[in-house]
Amino acid sequence: MYSDFKNALMSYAKYDIFNKHVEVDGENSKCEELSRNLRMNKSFKKFCYMLSKNIKDVCGILVLKEGTSENCEFLNYWLYDALIKINFLNDEKIESQSSLMDKISELWDESNYNKKCDLIKHNIKKTDFIHMKELYDYSKNYLAIEDNQTIHREQQCRNQYCSYIKNVDHVYELAKSACNPHNDKPYCQILGRIPEGKIPRVFLNGYNCIDDEIHEDHITDDKIFTNQLLATEFEVPDYPSVVQQTGGTFSQPIDGRIQHPSEGSSSNSSVKVGLSTFGMSLVPLFLIYKVKIHVYFIIFTFIMNQLFSIKKN
Repeated sequence: MYSDFKNALMSYAKYDIFNKHVEVDGENSKCEELSRNLRMNKSFKKFCYMLSKNIKDVCGILVLKEGTSENCEFLNYWLYDALIKINFLNDEKIESQSSLMDKISELWDESNYNKKCDLIKHNIKKTDFIHMKELYDYSKNYLAIEDNQTIHREQQCRNQYCSYIKNVDHVYELAKSACNPHNDKPYCQILGRIPEGKIPRVFLNGYNCIDDEIHEDHITDDKIFTNQLLATEFEVPDYPSVVQQTGGTFSQPIDGRIQHPSEGSSSNSSVKVGLSTFGMSLVPLFLIYKVKIHVYFIIFTFIMNQLFSIKKN
């Protein structure tokens, strides 16, 4: 049921491919470099490997299908949606200029080897982006929804389709209200691409959806996607230790402030220095002790030889 629903709707099929995890094998030099420089409290490297592969795959597809921009558009929507889902973007507004987006832009330029797919930069409220993505996805999905309506009712995956249509209908009505009369929201243009006869409300009525068939649990990511993005999978930092393995130098904290050692750590350092000095002072003392013993032994040997000589005489 769920696989049929996912594969029929273009947006779900695309995002399931983009969600596929990639092995972090140390071979992507750009991701290795960016993760060292960014110093996030989450695993940027892991996401970087995923994004880089997706960009390269889309560029390869665009070579084969000249002029097809859908894959690139889906990838851009997937990017920002993923950053929100895995808690890389916690602010209420998505900023095109930030340390995170600067690094992503750098990675995109590196991975976009044939310049077929450009990164779209947004300065947008997070809620506006979520609505914009929902409407964009629907604009690519409504033909599949229409086709599914023609098959036998028992084969329609009604729980999934009715729940999806109802969810989009809610977003559509909010967007329609916000775009009238000013038309200044970022999703207003997408709203205008959806024909009046294909809006969600038309399909809700056409499917004759009932309340028992409509529930958000029917369309949760864990039920739809083979590969879902989980925030918990990106919670372990790339560089968890303050002291670097290679040189013992301190990494810069995330907020950019210099961390000063506490009083306790200062006294600990003093103790370590004292112990080191004491240990080093034992070396020359031990050497002096050995020299003295050697001298005493020579003197003792000389005296004994003299005594034996006297006895013989």
